[in-house]
Amino acid sequence: MKYCYEVVKYDKNVPGRVLMQYKPGKRCDTNLHWHKELEFVYMIDGELDAKISGKNIKINSGDFYFCNSEEIHITSAPDKAKVIKYIVILLSYDYMLPYFKQLDRMQFKIENSARSQLKLLFQKLVTIAESSDEYKSLAVNAVFMEIYHVLLGQCMIPKKNRFAANVPDNFIYAKKVIEYIGQNYKEDITLKDMADLVGLTPAYFSKYFKNITETSFIQYLNGVRLEHALAEMMFDNETVTKAALNNGFANVKSFIELCKKIYGYTPTQYKKNNLYES
Repeated sequence: MKYCYEVVKYDKNVPGRVLMQYKPGKRCDTNLHWHKELEFVYMIDGELDAKISGKNIKINSGDFYFCNSEEIHITSAPDKAKVIKYIVILLSYDYMLPYFKQLDRMQFKIENSARSQLKLLFQKLVTIAESSDEYKSLAVNAVFMEIYHVLLGQCMIPKKNRFAANVPDNFIYAKKVIEYIGQNYKEDITLKDMADLVGLTPAYFSKYFKNITETSFIQYLNGVRLEHALAEMMFDNETVTKAALNNGFANVKSFIELCKKIYGYTPTQYKKNNLYES
C-alpha cells in the first residue's frame, strides 16, 4: 500500500515510547505513513534514508531525524543486507498538549543549539534502554520530560502544511479514511461506510481512493489487517487462528490466502523466515 496511518500503542499516562531497533536494512523500509506522535530516529550504528514531507534526509551513526505530528514520512536503508541499530523515540502529542494549549497551531523546527542538546538526551536514552535497571522506565520518562522542555522552550514555530508538495490537493479525503481504517480495521468496514464518511458516492470514492493509494479500498483494508495479524504472530506469539480473528479477517482461510498472495508464504512460514532473519 502507498500510504498508511500508524496507531502507536502505549500507556496513555506516560509521555512516550522508546523502541530499540537492531535488524537488517531490508526490514527498515516503510511505506509513506504518519501518526499523531512526534518522532525522532537516532542512529546508533548504520545508515538510514528518510523522506519527510517530500524532503530527502540521510542519517548516519550519531545523527537523527525528526517528524512533526502527522507529518508524512518514509524510510529505507541503502544497504539491505547490513544489520543497523537505531532507536525510535515517539512522543505523545496528547501528553504534551496540557503544557501548551495552542499546540495544534504550532510545529517544531530543530536547530543548532537544540539539536546538540537533543543528541545528548538520545544518547542518555540509549544507555538507559540497554541497562538492566529495574526501574529504568522512570529514568526514561524523566528524559522524555527533558526532551519536551527543549521542544517547547526552543523549537516551536507556526504550523505549516504537513503534507509533501507532491501529495494531491484532495488527499484530505484519503487521509480521513486511512486514519479511520488504522483505528478501526478490526471492525466490519464497507466501501459505502467510507464513502459516507467523506461525503462521496461509493462509485466516485472507489475510483478516487485507488488513484490516491494505488490500490483498491478492499485491498488496502485487508493489507492493514494482514500486517497487524502477522505482527501479532511475530511479537505476541499468537496462533494463526487468533491472529486472523483478532484483526478483522472473516476466517483463517482468508488470512492464509492473502498472506500467500502478498508474500508467497503462509503466515506460519512468514513468521519462521522473518524470525530467522532477525
